[in-house]
Amino acid sequence: MTGRKILRVSAIILLVLVTCLLFIASFLSLMNSQKSSFNDSDLIYVRPDIPVASNAYWTLLKATNALYWPDKQERQLGDLIANTNWSDALAAEVLAKNSACLNLFDKAMQQPGLLVPQPKTFEDNISYAGGWRKIANVDSIRINSLHREKKDAEAFDRAFELIQFGQRIENCGGPIIHYLIGSAIKSLGLIRIRQMAANTTLTEDDLAGLIAKLDQFRPNEEGLINSLKVEYTTQCKYVDDSAKGNFPGTTNSSTQRFWISLGMKPFFSPRRTKMRFAQTDRSILKNISKPFADMDWSNLPDAGSNAPVLESLFSGNIMGDMFVQMLEPIWTTLGRAKCRENVNVTATQLLLALKIYKMRHGKIPQSLSELVPEFFPRVPTDDFDGKPFRYLPEKKIIYSVGPCLKDLGGKEPNNESEDYNLTFKIDF
Repeated sequence: MTGRKILRVSAIILLVLVTCLLFIASFLSLMNSQKSSFNDSDLIYVRPDIPVASNAYWTLLKATNALYWPDKQERQLGDLIANTNWSDALAAEVLAKNSACLNLFDKAMQQPGLLVPQPKTFEDNISYAGGWRKIANVDSIRINSLHREKKDAEAFDRAFELIQFGQRIENCGGPIIHYLIGSAIKSLGLIRIRQMAANTTLTEDDLAGLIAKLDQFRPNEEGLINSLKVEYTTQCKYVDDSAKGNFPGTTNSSTQRFWISLGMKPFFSPRRTKMRFAQTDRSILKNISKPFADMDWSNLPDAGSNAPVLESLFSGNIMGDMFVQMLEPIWTTLGRAKCRENVNVTATQLLLALKIYKMRHGKIPQSLSELVPEFFPRVPTDDFDGKPFRYLPEKKIIYSVGPCLKDLGGKEPNNESEDYNLTFKIDF
C-alpha cells in the first residue's frame, strides 16, 4: 500500500471515529439532560387581560402616526428638549404641528392599561417604541414652554405625566428593550423637574408634595422582572425554532429544515440551552433589589467562551452555548439601569428638599442630615453602593458614586477615564 493510500485510509478512519465520538457525546449529553429536572414556571410571564378599549397601546399608535418630527432639524429640536438655545418660533411650530399627536397622547394617559402585542421573535417590528420616545421629546418641549410661560403648576403636572408614561412602558409586557426605553423616558421627566425647581414659582408646600409624589416612581422592579420573563419566553421560542431548522430570516423548505435539524443534533441541545437561559435570568432576578455593589453574579453559568475547542465540540451543545452568548442581555447593564433609575429619583427628591430649605433659610444646608427628619427619615442612600448620598455644599453638587463604585468627589464623565460619578448640580 502506497503512502498516499495509507494517508487516505487513515483520514477516513479518523473521520469515522470523530463522527462516532460526536454522536456518543450527543447521546450521553441527551441522557444527562433528560435526567435533570427543569421547571421554568417561575420565569413565565402571565399577560394581563386588558380590553382593547382600555389599552393605551392603540391610542399611542395613532399618536405616533400623527407625530411631526422634522429629522433635518434634529439638532435644534435637541436644544428645545434640553431647554438650551431656546427658539420660541420653533417651539411654537413643533407644538402646533403636534397638536393632534399630543391630544392622543393625553387621551392614552387617561386609559388604565398599556399592553403591547405578545412578541413572537426577535425580529418583531417594534418601531412604535422609537415613536414613543419622540412623543416624549415633544412633550418635554411642551413642558419647557409651559415653564417659560410661568405656568409651573401645569408644567410640573406634565412632567409627572411624562415620568408615568415611562413607567407604563416599563410595564407594557414587552421584552428588555421596552424597559430600557421606558427608563430613559422617566429620566427625561425627572430632568425636567430638576431644571424647573431651580427657578420655580411653586410654594414650599407644593414642592414638598412633589417629594412625596416621587416615592411611587422608585425603581420599577416589577417592570424589570416582567420584561426579563418576556425576554426569556422569546429566547425559548428562538431555541425551539432553531432546533427545527427554522432560523429567523430564512426561507428553507420543510425538507431542508429537516436535514438542518438532523445535522444540528450532535451540536445542539434545546433543553440544555433553555436551562442555561433560565439559570442566567434567575441570577439577574435575585440581584434586582440589591445595591449595585452587592450584586453577585457568581451563579451565572459559564458561557463556555474560554473552554478548549474540542471540549466545547464534544459537550453536545456548542451551538446552544453560542446562542446563550448571542441572545442573553448583559446582566450588569440591567443592574446599572435599575440603580441609575433609583439614583435619578433620589437626586430629584433631594434637590427639591434643598430648594425648600433655601427658600426658608436663604442658604443651602451644610449637611444633608439637616433635611432629616422633616423631608426624609434618614439621609437617602445611593443605590450603587448602599451608602448615604454624597453632598458637597461648597461645590453645590450632590452625587452618586455611579457604576465605578469610587468616590471621586463628584467627577463628571470625560474622554480620559471611564471612572466617573453621577453628579447633580444645585442651580439655586
